[in-house]
Amino acid sequence: MRMDKFDRELLHLLTLDSSISNATIGERIGLSSSQVSRRKAKLESDGFIRGYRAEINYDALGLSLNAFIKVRLHGHSKSSFANFKDLVNSMPAVCLACTLTGDADYLLHVRVKDLQALSTLIGEELLAHSDVREVRSDVVLDMMKDEKSIAPQALSLP
Repeated sequence: MRMDKFDRELLHLLTLDSSISNATIGERIGLSSSQVSRRKAKLESDGFIRGYRAEINYDALGLSLNAFIKVRLHGHSKSSFANFKDLVNSMPAVCLACTLTGDADYLLHVRVKDLQALSTLIGEELLAHSDVREVRSDVVLDMMKDEKSIAPQALSLP
């Protein structure tokens, strides 16, 4: 599917607020509500929209410590990757987990209550895992930018 300016604007508005109504989108981009509905359905079926979710205020939930953790494993076997993946999927504090190139195997983004909770997560969950060789953590002092939306001009696809 080739996206036009209406599709790009529609995606942009949805990234700003996924609960925005079709009528409001239509008013903002110059389409009828039914045209917006058809375009959204097409973007969903073509895989451009994977789903809709609420943005959680972690501070309000008492999870005010935001940290990134780099993890290196002892080895790079299929089983060690699978075991580590199982560990990460069992850890509710992990918001995002990425496999990396470079000096670390994984990057984890975690939200926890405080430094003690971070210390417990690192010491009792990550370092206690037999496949984990090294853990390095960085605590976020301030979020300078936490943009969930993407500008329409960034969506210029061939």
